[in-house]
Amino acid sequence: MNLISLKIAAPAGFGVMSMGPMFAKVLKRSGFYVMGYPEYPSLIRGGYNSYQLLISDEPVYNPYIKTDILLTFTKLSFEKEKIEENVTVIADFEKLKVDKEKINAKIIDIPLSKILKENNLKDIVKNTLALGYVAKLLKIDYKIFEDVIKETMPEKHHEINLSALKIGYDICKNTFNFNFEKKDYQNHIIVTGNESTALSAIASGVNFYSTYPMTPASTVLHFLAKYAKDYGIIVKHTEDEIAGVTMAIGAAYAGARAMTGTSGGGFSLMVEGLGLAAITETPILFFISQRPGPATGMPTWQEQADLKFVLNASQDEFVRAVFTPGDITELFYAVNEALNIAEKYQIPTFVLSDKYLSESLFMDTEFNLNALKIDRGYVFEGDKDKPLEFFPRYKEVKDGIPQRAFPGTIGGIHKTPSNEHDEYGFVSDDAKVRKLMQDRRFKKLNSLANDMPQPKLYGDQTAETTFVCWGSTKTVLLEAMKYNKDFNFIHFPAIYPINWDETKALLQSANKLVLIENNFLGQLGQVIAENTGIIIEDKFLKYDGRPFFTEEILEYLGE
Repeated sequence: MNLISLKIAAPAGFGVMSMGPMFAKVLKRSGFYVMGYPEYPSLIRGGYNSYQLLISDEPVYNPYIKTDILLTFTKLSFEKEKIEENVTVIADFEKLKVDKEKINAKIIDIPLSKILKENNLKDIVKNTLALGYVAKLLKIDYKIFEDVIKETMPEKHHEINLSALKIGYDICKNTFNFNFEKKDYQNHIIVTGNESTALSAIASGVNFYSTYPMTPASTVLHFLAKYAKDYGIIVKHTEDEIAGVTMAIGAAYAGARAMTGTSGGGFSLMVEGLGLAAITETPILFFISQRPGPATGMPTWQEQADLKFVLNASQDEFVRAVFTPGDITELFYAVNEALNIAEKYQIPTFVLSDKYLSESLFMDTEFNLNALKIDRGYVFEGDKDKPLEFFPRYKEVKDGIPQRAFPGTIGGIHKTPSNEHDEYGFVSDDAKVRKLMQDRRFKKLNSLANDMPQPKLYGDQTAETTFVCWGSTKTVLLEAMKYNKDFNFIHFPAIYPINWDETKALLQSANKLVLIENNFLGQLGQVIAENTGIIIEDKFLKYDGRPFFTEEILEYLGE
């Protein structure tokens, strides 16, 4: 496999998080397959930011530990990064006050500050100049980079950045010798997981989104706000997460297709609202992008530890649906499915992402909009002959599902309390009413489980080792499978409710099961044990705030 790992590093505030995606577009248009992985601390300025771009001539699914080219604007790189003989380090060594003679690597010393001063350019375009140099090394056509700058940056910044870009190209006299087969990726998109989520929400008819921003879910809010007017979406940046969830519930009750999004800490505040959605049978989609906790935890880092929280959140028992997609394409379609299931079954649904999936940049073929459906479930159209009669809002139509009546519907008068209630919504603590309502609500599970995506086996069915995973850990296993065919894996794109009899049979067909999760307890393993009796003894768990890197899987298999 042809693969170049390029890492751009700088202090926070230097523009690394915009440089990475911009250069990824340049690489894609130049015929490369590219994937981007960002790391940054929870600081406005300072600290250590890096953006890794994996450049190849075939699909890349996951980041690596290795770095081939390090473009750095900070001395911290020489402490943070593993710099070996085969690494090419590009830096302004005099400016960084680093003795290049002590660096055991291939050195490209560019006096960036001096060059900018000589050309009367501001220090702010130092990164553009350096990227121009890297682009020339990678044999990228100048015009492609020029076009991306014009499309990406405000017009008032074009002249200074294009001047810096041209200088970067001109001072580079060499190119790397590599034999990539460049391809046409015009039918591919390059997006983050959160952009995939927002795109699906738009295409699936979401017309109300309310939340308080919380990393790493915030960019869904930003994206939807940017396009709210174009697609007729009400996007509310609320005062807190409690307002965010209750606004979304109110909008869904009024007839909107509603959604909210947050991370674990924000969802903690939304839990009471979750119970309200459940008892009132108001359909709402929760998008949860996980990060390490509890409390504030590590706001900008990776973990998959909210699974059992989401499965059990809020008091008492009620039906919910939990999707755990593993890549941007699964994520795109999962949002659509979760919205449909929320409205069809009149339940809260969840799509779980995480920092790595939400904020990393992935390429894939364009999403198929024709594959999306919009199912609003049983909606009462009104009855002109009985305009003032009470409507049995909570009476079963089929499979435990009642019929919704939006406010203003003729003949749709009913109550919607947060207490237990009868078919018309009148509050009741009668034992028979309670049992009738609870039995009806849980009757939805019978057909709901069949509507959910089931676990899927990837790889050779006879492999010696079978990893069991959920969510974004799918990507590292797909990448590792390029180098080692002695394993397969079972991925859970959804976890509740699913057909556990079929899942048990699938797990029992494996030779040796190994649980792989980004958490300490192996939460999926606990859920599997609870529902099948299968206890997965071997575990490969990681909970240091980073995703699994490709080399780690290969090392584990070797051991």
